[in-house]
Formats: sequence, structure tokens, C-alpha cells
Amino acid sequence: MNPWKISYSSNTHNTIADFYIPALECAIQYDRKAGFFSSAILSKVARGLGAMLHNEGRMRLIMGCQFSPEDLQAIQQGYELREALLSRLDADLKPPENFTQLKHFEILSWLIQNQYLDIRIAIPLKENGLPEDSTQQLDPQHIFHEKVGIFSDSKGDKLAFNGSNNESIGGHP
Repeated sequence: MNPWKISYSSNTHNTIADFYIPALECAIQYDRKAGFFSSAILSKVARGLGAMLHNEGRMRLIMGCQFSPEDLQAIQQGYELREALLSRLDADLKPPENFTQLKHFEILSWLIQNQYLDIRIAIPLKENGLPEDSTQQLDPQHIFHEKVGIFSDSKGDKLAFNGSNNESIGGHP
């Protein structure tokens, strides 16, 4: 059992080493909403991610609609490979021996392909239910920017957090 603190600040803590990785190591489910996502965070938390996958953990992310072209390509490739795997009965779904040896785009595609990660994109809607104009979606008044997360362990305990951090390297100083 990790002695969790009430608050973590990037001024006094290494939030990745002190909170994010240990929470992933205990988790079997990680649910997250954030405004921005970058697959580079996956390489930074590879140790915690590997432990979560060893426990057959899953991640579900709801992210804002701004992704790098490389991340979008990795996400698309992961879902395409998932479809191909679902049609094969002999698919080997074991995690790689060492995530730290993979590039973050490869980790992202592999997680999606093997159903350990699902990503949904939040698109701001007008009052009539139609999507905002793409120029409006980049306006800070119109982007999806809620930042909360919940880690769940095998005993049913949950650790919830909120704050100003995104699901990106810059969001976890």
C-alpha cells in the first residue's frame, strides 16, 4: 500500500515518479479526461504501465481534439491492427518484454491494438448538438479541458485526482 499524499505539486514533487507511476503499478483500470494528449508520456511511465498490464489492467481516455499527426497515425494504426487481430483466433496478446525499448508511438499502437487502451475524442458541440467550427475548437473558451482521473485497483479501491496536468510530458513536470 502506497502512502498517498493529499496533494502533489510540481514545485515540491516529481509527479511522475511520486504519483503517476506508483498509481499505475497498483491499477487494473485507469480512466482519464484531459484536454491534451501526447504519446510521449507513455515512454516516461513505461515501468508503471508495464506493471498495470501485468495485472491485466486497462486504460480509457477521453481527450480533447488536438493530437499530433504522428499520434493520430499511431492511434489509427492501433485500431486497424485491433480489427485484424479480432479476426484471428491465435492472436498473441502478451505485452512486450520491455516497454522502455519501444518508441512511444509503438507503445500507443500496441496498447490500442491489444485492447488495453481506448481513446475517445471530445469534440465541443454547439447548443444545437452540431460540432463547433474547427477554428472555434482551438479557442480556449471552446476546447475540452477538464482534467480528472481515477485509478482502480483489484480490491475495488479507487484513487481519484484532478488538477491542471494534461496527459502529456508538459502536463507532468
